[in-house]
Amino acid sequence: IVMLAEQVAASVEDTLVAYQVTQADSIVGAMIAGLVLMPEAISAVRASLNNELQRGLNVAMGSACATIGLTIPAVAAASLLTGRGLTLGLPATDTVLLILALFICNVSFSTERTTFLTGAVHIVVFLTYIFLIFVP
Repeated sequence: IVMLAEQVAASVEDTLVAYQVTQADSIVGAMIAGLVLMPEAISAVRASLNNELQRGLNVAMGSACATIGLTIPAVAAASLLTGRGLTLGLPATDTVLLILALFICNVSFSTERTTFLTGAVHIVVFLTYIFLIFVP
């Protein structure tokens, strides 16, 4: 899957640069992350649809932790080897969306049941994030 993501990323980045998209790197990065996380995401969604919330959460959180735990050190090592600077931080809009998502997660997981409404709110926050990648 990672090799597929690398092959697709180059052509997508060239296309975005040809169309003069301002944040081509962010879009390609989000696309690669989506491709890499796709198998675990499908498994988590299937578990949730089968009313296995705990299994779905375990798969989703484990996948996210593994991806972050492996990606950050790899990117840091690559920046050291190439001599390029690395900034790990979030712009203000992404910080607000992250805090909002964490607050919604706290509300969702502190109750005994999750509802369609809390799920819809999570999806709206996610779609807002995707929208802000394309329209900063």
